[in-house]
Amino acid sequence: MIAGAELSAWLGDRRAQKRSLDAVAQSAREWSRHPMMSGLHAELRALHDPAPEQVLDAARRFIARADEIAAMLRGTIAACASDPFYRPPFHPLSSDIHNGVLLFQNPLLSIALGVIGVDMLAAKKADPRGASSVGFTGQVSLYRYLKAGQATLSIWEAPEITDTFVASEAGHCRLVGRRQLEDGDEVLIDGRRESFIIDHASGEMVYLQALVQAKAAPLAAEYDSRSLAFVGASSTDEVSSRVEMMISLLRAMEREDALPLILDSLESPNFHTRWHIMRELLAMDAEVAEAPLRRMAESDPHPEVRATARRTLAMFFDAENEGPAASAAEGDAECRA
Repeated sequence: MIAGAELSAWLGDRRAQKRSLDAVAQSAREWSRHPMMSGLHAELRALHDPAPEQVLDAARRFIARADEIAAMLRGTIAACASDPFYRPPFHPLSSDIHNGVLLFQNPLLSIALGVIGVDMLAAKKADPRGASSVGFTGQVSLYRYLKAGQATLSIWEAPEITDTFVASEAGHCRLVGRRQLEDGDEVLIDGRRESFIIDHASGEMVYLQALVQAKAAPLAAEYDSRSLAFVGASSTDEVSSRVEMMISLLRAMEREDALPLILDSLESPNFHTRWHIMRELLAMDAEVAEAPLRRMAESDPHPEVRATARRTLAMFFDAENEGPAASAAEGDAECRA
């Protein structure tokens, strides 16, 4: 990189750098201590075993105060205008069609401010790579469109994603309607069974999004936009994804001293994580894995995990016996997680 005169001067001036960094830190403190932010955190902490509807109520009250959020952002905008090296204290968010920042984050809820550029949307739709997909996030989302861009949404439904999701039974998604947006509109999407696509927009779309993480489905599902058939799924749980990665790393490092930890991790609430851990355990020490594998084959709450555990027992442990009998439906199942 060849630095311009302004950047070169800033890099050579420690006091200027400190002023920029201090301004970012001050903005972060002001933002986190603002009554709107601290109040929302306190409201969520007061919820015991919260349902998505309870979290959604708190989110709706927050994003309805769009004027106050705008007032909070004015100081940040002014700081950006006065110092080109000031960086707003927000985590950036981006995709092929939008840019945004994360305004609030909590284990139960995240709230973002985003902009969808009409040119970005047009480029995405003109992408020559072929058919797109209809994604179901597995989480409840509330959108408040500050600027709707005269957009038209198509609304889609699919079989609900539950803790016993089975790929072979995912069926097809279907179009259930269209909606023309106006400035100020709210759109509520239960990503466990609902989704939407922006079919068209005439201008930029500016929105607040509240993403409810309480009681999320274990998976996000994706359907082909042409055939409408199920094509894949991914985990919605960051913790479980990290656990899977760490267990795989422990197996690759041959850390047999971690076997007690790996066995404890088999209690994961997510079926795909339980089976991932079992596969790694089998690869690490089949003898240690046999007993929990038999328990999994007998009593795991997920039908595909039970069926796959039984097939694994029959293949590797019960050479003279095809293993515990499975139902016809389970016998044909594969664990695709």
